[in-house]
Amino acid sequence: MKKIFSFMFLLLTAFVLVGCGGDEEPTGEKIMNPDVEPGTIVIWVGTESAEFYQGVADDYIEQFNADPTKPFLYPHQIEVRAVDGGTAAGVFLDDPASGPDILTVAHDNLGRLIAGSPAIYPITYEPLLDQIEDYNTEEIQSVIRANSGGESFIWGVPYEAQSLVLYYDNSKLTEEDVKTWEGIWAKAKEHDARSVTVTGLDGYNNSFLVLSSFVETGIMPVEIYRDSILTNTQLVNDGAISMMRWGQRFFSDPNGAGEASDSGWEVDLANGATLSIIGGFWNFNAASAALGENLSITVLPQYTLTEDDVYGDIEAGTVMQSGTFADAKMFVINKRSAYLFYLEDILLYMTTKEVQEASFLANSTLPAYKNAFTEFEGMDGTDVRTQLAVSQIAMFQHGIPQPFGVDARFNFYYYQKQGPEKLFDMLINRNGDYSTVEQIIAQMEVVEAIWRNNN
Repeated sequence: MKKIFSFMFLLLTAFVLVGCGGDEEPTGEKIMNPDVEPGTIVIWVGTESAEFYQGVADDYIEQFNADPTKPFLYPHQIEVRAVDGGTAAGVFLDDPASGPDILTVAHDNLGRLIAGSPAIYPITYEPLLDQIEDYNTEEIQSVIRANSGGESFIWGVPYEAQSLVLYYDNSKLTEEDVKTWEGIWAKAKEHDARSVTVTGLDGYNNSFLVLSSFVETGIMPVEIYRDSILTNTQLVNDGAISMMRWGQRFFSDPNGAGEASDSGWEVDLANGATLSIIGGFWNFNAASAALGENLSITVLPQYTLTEDDVYGDIEAGTVMQSGTFADAKMFVINKRSAYLFYLEDILLYMTTKEVQEASFLANSTLPAYKNAFTEFEGMDGTDVRTQLAVSQIAMFQHGIPQPFGVDARFNFYYYQKQGPEKLFDMLINRNGDYSTVEQIIAQMEVVEAIWRNNN
């Protein structure tokens, strides 16, 4: 396979010593090491990236074999297999012994991967740990670290990132319109359409209100498992109540926000029933098919709290910024792999900033590398794929990583115990049950209790 890129890479010194028996100088034509049984190292990645990372793996072996300081050929094959990235962790946990040697997971799966006896192996190779520290924000580093057996470890290697953005119909909305929800809302009334459709009612895809922040300070009123402590969770306060009252006005209006029709958000977007959607990179192909050249992408809008919304000490005119979970996808190592000795060096190569940039150019995946926006040349384009990447990166300053990785309960309580559904009932004022501020607060207290202690 043609090389995707070329640059020098490090290999474990111990690997060379095992292969050549000390400091002996390599001579003659390379052969396979007779002391190593050849095998196949299996790596799972998302379907959209499988072909790319197979090329990266092939390049890794090719460069190893071309290195004159290595006396033997690389002993193994590397096979990259396409999987559903969203379910890979669950499939792996069903049968780790039959799983791959390396797999890709979202960082919020960490809790269940290390619960009890960890199914994955911590990162211990110093060059790789140094690269992780150099490449990633402190926030991302904090959510890939967790305790096991009384010790703290880094468990995964980030290589892609993701956040929610706004996909919109540029034939009906201008760049000025989409700076605020109120601007979109006004145009939706003109077109007798919905302002925005949420692609899911879960606590991820419909999180733009919960994760909102004050524009003036950047502070989020809502706290979710702050400092990895279950009870450091607060949904009920003056700021959050004001946000939810604004949200109820927005979701209750026929031209405001809502869920997709029975036809699906793709059809709604294509036929003009909705002017925008909130989505991630995984929605790009469907949104492109729906709108074609009328598709544009930007950050999630701001909104302004009015006298009808504010509660307690919050003042009318307060401007809020819609928020997002800003997450990392990472590679983790199967503790049961027969090739543990080789895997961290593969990850050192596969997650370099050069590879992340090449993946962005090839697949429009968002790099996890913290300086991608300023250092990657591909980020300065104007096409819609570049809009997607730049908007996701911009949303990182308005978001937090999903704080669920350190404890398997966190993810379960936040997503699975009807908290998001109860918030949606309140936002649409289902059956008129949430018409007063007291009823809104009571429902928020129920959700807070679920998130804090599964009550």
